[in-house]
Amino acid sequence: MKKKFVSVGISFIVFVTLISSTTLAIATMGLTIPPTPGYVQSKDDLPSMVTHPHQTFPFNRQFTTTAFDIVDVLEQINEPLLRGYDEDLVNFGPRVTGTPACDQAAVYLYNEFTSMGLPTRYHNWSYSGYKGSNVEATLQGDDDNIFIICAHYDTVETSPGADDDGSGTAAVLAAASILRNYPMEHTIRFVAFSGEEQGLLGSHEYAKDAASQGTPIIAVLNADMIAFAITTDDGNKVQIFENDESEWIVDYTIDISQVYAPYIGLTVLPQGETWGSDHYYFWQYGYDAVFYFEQHFNEYYHSSQDTMEHMNFTYYVKTSRLIIGTLAALCQQPTPRLQIGDITGGFEVNAQILNIGDITAENVNWSIRVTGGLLKLINRENSDTFDSLSSGAMENGTLRPVIGFGPVSINVSADSALTTKVYKDVDGFVLFMYVVVRS
Repeated sequence: MKKKFVSVGISFIVFVTLISSTTLAIATMGLTIPPTPGYVQSKDDLPSMVTHPHQTFPFNRQFTTTAFDIVDVLEQINEPLLRGYDEDLVNFGPRVTGTPACDQAAVYLYNEFTSMGLPTRYHNWSYSGYKGSNVEATLQGDDDNIFIICAHYDTVETSPGADDDGSGTAAVLAAASILRNYPMEHTIRFVAFSGEEQGLLGSHEYAKDAASQGTPIIAVLNADMIAFAITTDDGNKVQIFENDESEWIVDYTIDISQVYAPYIGLTVLPQGETWGSDHYYFWQYGYDAVFYFEQHFNEYYHSSQDTMEHMNFTYYVKTSRLIIGTLAALCQQPTPRLQIGDITGGFEVNAQILNIGDITAENVNWSIRVTGGLLKLINRENSDTFDSLSSGAMENGTLRPVIGFGPVSINVSADSALTTKVYKDVDGFVLFMYVVVRS
């Protein structure tokens, strides 16, 4: 884990009461603590739940060279692209969850994603009297490992939300508009949440549904307030919040910032845990997630002055390049991919185990099982491990002998440290010591 930089000094804080005395807007100088949702006063006001165990999915977490040029992606991220999307969002005015303006913004997001040719859906939710829609677009990769880039498009009552969080949402749209043109090893979901200011409600419901469905989310990149900087020093740093399990995403982000430093120009400052944005409930449901946040806390946060005029677009391009570049590299991260090939019979059962992925699979575990026969008397299994299986290579697993008579089921499986388990089942017939495999 890279060294963490934690700010301990606060020059001054001015608290301004907003929205029926329930929300605080903070004007700051040199403040490096994260934001909190507008309509809650503490973590205790968030939806309660039992924290889920950490979910581990096989994935190569070390940065390697990608299949396409990340520089080409980074150079397409510019001020006109980001400004255009953010201005569209700001033009809806304050986008309070449940209001027509927020609903219209959701339609806008849906239409933008669909115009890019991406399968798009509304993820409708309701919680404790609130209801809203998350908007999700999907760029399908070669496998079903999922990476999420997300932001919230809702605001507090008085704010047009240019930075909080039009900046993050516009970056999500920019990511979709660019990355849709590249083949991906892994699947990307571009998600815009509502209900953030009411207590992370939209992301709570989304993460809950994902966990209940066993969705293999490898990493979540949450962008919330990434476009405000005053000094040159502010403009050269970005904060990232993570829990222990998600430190690998921080390390990966730092690698991207260093490898592509001429195009990004940011020092990444890990900050540890915080609960105040949409990454939080992914942690609670066992997923790895990080939260990207500007170095200097926006002085116009949760106010009518959170406008385009107070954004630093030079800085905004840099933070967007960092986040989208990290996403692009992650989703091109090479991985082994196992496949069960032909299953053949005779006086033994043979199964082809193939690696159709891009890198070597280490410690490939395989198993062949034959069950059934007359009176269900046949139950034979063999398993073993190949030390490695290089990209494009094939090995045979073998089961012998199989003795009996009658129809059988033949079940083959294989997995490795960086792959999910694959299966293939076929029917057969055993004639004493000879196995006939039915295609």
